[in-house]
Amino acid sequence: MLVALKAEFRKLFTVRSTYILTGLAILFVIFFAFYIEGYHLSGKDLQNPNLYREDVVGALTSLPTVFGAIVAILLMTHEYRYTTIMYTLTSSNSRTKTLTAKFIAVSVYALVFTAVVGVLAPAMSYLGVHIHGSTLVPQTIDYHSIIWRGIFSGWSYIMAALALAVLIRNQIGAIVSLFAIPIAEQVLSLLLKNNSAYLPFTAQGVVLNPAPHGSTITHGSAAVVFSVYLVIAWIVAWVLFLKRDAN
Repeated sequence: MLVALKAEFRKLFTVRSTYILTGLAILFVIFFAFYIEGYHLSGKDLQNPNLYREDVVGALTSLPTVFGAIVAILLMTHEYRYTTIMYTLTSSNSRTKTLTAKFIAVSVYALVFTAVVGVLAPAMSYLGVHIHGSTLVPQTIDYHSIIWRGIFSGWSYIMAALALAVLIRNQIGAIVSLFAIPIAEQVLSLLLKNNSAYLPFTAQGVVLNPAPHGSTITHGSAAVVFSVYLVIAWIVAWVLFLKRDAN
């Protein structure tokens, strides 16, 4: 198991796409938080006591986290695209160990990535305000709540992306699905009304954002709902990973 885990970390940190996408995510956070949400703030925005919390939410529910999710997708689908997956499978005596190693490696990356993005956003906003010479009103931050919700939101989204990659095994298909499923949920929400909060990616979004109008689902309940979807997706992915291309 340790050999498989080392191999997955080596794959993750020896491909350029990991550094390029992670770097783009960090640069996006720095620019947006420092300039838009910091240096460029006007009088009314400087009176917002929830600015830093909104910075964290914005960073973890927008493009930076998508970049992190694509890193997870590429880790899996690169092997199918370049037909190296059979080398990975034959180097281990258990497909379950191989998939578990990928799960752990991406989980570690997701947690570190989420922590960096989540801390960097309010820090850059503070720096922008300070350099501009402005004064921000005292901030109201529920640290316990925003920490667990932020970590869960970033980690779960990236792990959902990896699950899609294991299920689909195609780079374009997995990436398109990552964007298409939330769009499809928005269409379904027109039919489901208040119950749309129980759709997978809608629930995942509610962990950090307010629930859809008319819904009473809480952040904790939304996390549980998405966790159920995530567990089911990974069970299906595991079963298919064991069966596909097996002699």
